[in-house]
Amino acid sequence: MPASKYDFSVEQGTSFKLALIYKDPNGTPINITNWCARLIWTTDDGSTQVFSTSNIDYSVYKFSISGTEGKLLLQIPARTTNLFLFDKAKYDLELESPNNIYSGGGNEIIRLIFGTVKITHRFSENNTLLDC
Repeated sequence: MPASKYDFSVEQGTSFKLALIYKDPNGTPINITNWCARLIWTTDDGSTQVFSTSNIDYSVYKFSISGTEGKLLLQIPARTTNLFLFDKAKYDLELESPNNIYSGGGNEIIRLIFGTVKITHRFSENNTLLDC
């Protein structure tokens, strides 16, 4: 199944959430238990950032998988998006199987979605987040 194109925006200085369910052509969720995922983007200024389900520093972002339900959830807190100074980035979101595609062939990798991320910049110059 080919990857789908999906463009989205992130509002600088706000919490961001990207949720999706990996389904077969019949609409049934695909079990991705023990798989890992990564979203990689390259910004218009040439820098690359990787968001991976292997991340353990949740202060920067959290990327999780609910395997039996086929769910992926990427959450980026406001303190991280506040630092996004670029305008656009091109990204790929991939899944990696825990199993070889064949003996010696490496793990299966599936590209789920790809597209452009646009940052909607804040109007204010204040880099201090709300302190409630």
